[in-house]
Amino acid sequence: MKVAIIGAGHWHVSLYYLPALKKLNADIVAISDSSPQVLDKVSKEVDCPQYSDYRKLLDNEEIELVFAHAPHNEMTAVAAELVARHQPFHMEKPMGVDWRELEPVAAKARTENVFTAVALVNRYSGVAEQLTELRHKGQLGQACHYYFRLLAGPPQRYIDWGVEWMLDPATAGAGPLFNFGPHVIDLFHYLTDQPVVEVYCNWYDALYSREIEDFASITMLGDDGAIGVCEVGYVLPTGYERYFSLTTDALHYGGPMDAGTVLMRDGRQMPFSGLSGDEVYFAYTGDVLDCFAAGRVPRATIHDMVATLRVMNAARQSAQSGQPVQLDKRDEE
Repeated sequence: MKVAIIGAGHWHVSLYYLPALKKLNADIVAISDSSPQVLDKVSKEVDCPQYSDYRKLLDNEEIELVFAHAPHNEMTAVAAELVARHQPFHMEKPMGVDWRELEPVAAKARTENVFTAVALVNRYSGVAEQLTELRHKGQLGQACHYYFRLLAGPPQRYIDWGVEWMLDPATAGAGPLFNFGPHVIDLFHYLTDQPVVEVYCNWYDALYSREIEDFASITMLGDDGAIGVCEVGYVLPTGYERYFSLTTDALHYGGPMDAGTVLMRDGRQMPFSGLSGDEVYFAYTGDVLDCFAAGRVPRATIHDMVATLRVMNAARQSAQSGQPVQLDKRDEE
């Protein structure tokens, strides 16, 4: 499969996608980035034509699937360009900073049947796959409480990785709310199957005193009454912490994302094991390639990101105003 990489300087490319694409034997036919230093670095990993302008790459190269990345405030424009060209693509989250700008791009992708995939990779975690299997069997039940804590180390890593724009709310949208927020909010939608009708958010910047927040706490109310609480932050000394729980009228799980035991209300215990952390990116990359080759809809698309970005925008509005934000359910349809 002929693959091109747009925005090769995005940290997910070097950490996850490039190693995964190489291991999966994808034919990387071209790369683009506005930074000559990035192109020089990536050229040591893959020998292919390089472009400073991704539009020229699209004009000149024969491509089947694009892996697209950009600063958050540029993502929607890149997605719109790809959809206008009927170019199948994957894109990193959050695909933009305003759901109102992304929604018409998603609508055009649907109308014109353009393949889109978005890296909402926690759908591939062990617990998400186990709970999804239970839902397919009619055993998941009605969700009443959801909690997901995703914490990481200091934001200095984005400077070290050459993506300082992640620390500027004008380009990033916000801090961990717009970086980790897509993962924790999307899984609420995915597992509860409830649109969010109210959002309340607090955020804090006392730890590093940067323009972006260090920590955000988001509370969501689902249309059928489920409460979702998400905590995201750059507050650990190093590394990552992922803690997840879901309670329904049929079961409860609380623990790590990769392995544990789901406790059913009838007394059964259902152990599971699977992927977590960095492993989900390899699984996601392989699934995107497989779905495109087979003509299947991937596990998460641009439409899922519109719904999640809408909640992220409401959370930012709530944090800035100090008030909860009501969402009209009709806008989710």
